[in-house]
Amino acid sequence: MLPFLRNAGTDNKANTLNLAYKNLEEYFSDDYDYGDDIKVPNELNNIISNIHGESQLIELYAHSSKSYDQEYIKREVNLIKQNCFKLIKIINHLADLRMSEKKRLELCTSNVNIVEIIENLVINTSKHTKGNIIFDTNEEEKFMTCDINKLQKALLILLSTALKHSRDKEILVKLNIFKDRVRLDISFNNKDKKLKDFFRDKMDKPSYDDLDGLSLDLFLSKYLIGLQEGSVSVGGNEGQTVFTLELPCNNKDSVHYLYWKDTDNEYLDRQIQIEFSDFLNPYD
Repeated sequence: MLPFLRNAGTDNKANTLNLAYKNLEEYFSDDYDYGDDIKVPNELNNIISNIHGESQLIELYAHSSKSYDQEYIKREVNLIKQNCFKLIKIINHLADLRMSEKKRLELCTSNVNIVEIIENLVINTSKHTKGNIIFDTNEEEKFMTCDINKLQKALLILLSTALKHSRDKEILVKLNIFKDRVRLDISFNNKDKKLKDFFRDKMDKPSYDDLDGLSLDLFLSKYLIGLQEGSVSVGGNEGQTVFTLELPCNNKDSVHYLYWKDTDNEYLDRQIQIEFSDFLNPYD
């Protein structure tokens, strides 16, 4: 998909994306057996069509209205942004999975206060959601080695999944610190008593063409944690589901990552908008 996006013009972003998709269609021969492969471009095309349709509505409104309704314009622009984030999410996840297949995903580690990192992620996520995400820990400080960006991405995938499937939109994030490891439990009251087995099946047996489901997300989250010598499992009971993440407490680097409460969270906010884009408008 990416070569067509790079080669197309940039005068009109929506038309550019549509042109990229049509170029992709022409790339395949008439006797090509699409099968499940067509699900990927179809999903991308649906998002592109949404972007194009929303931009046309704004254009029509601008030409037909003498007095502009700022709330209407803002709402439509936000929908365009949300669909762009959806597109970015799918492309990023497919790229990461492709890199993982080729064993080219590398860690960029540093020693961090893991308590502060996770607490900050939960606080910033709560700002973008209407749910109640609670953070709890048995320690206030624990320095260990990890790749911050990959850890945050894996956690955002799990939090997004929990919010989508929580019955009451309340999520408990509990961090337990041990001498040689940390354990993070993300628990929520589920909508379906079979949800635990459903998640485990998606995580362990991914379907790469299932862009509407959880296969890409959960498998990628598990892979990113495994890359850091950690593990992710699914537990709970009929009424509750728990994602359990464990990481070893290693200190391999000499340089500590200094992290303060007033650190610029622009990058993290953008990652939240991307990972939550398929079910929540981050601009509401």
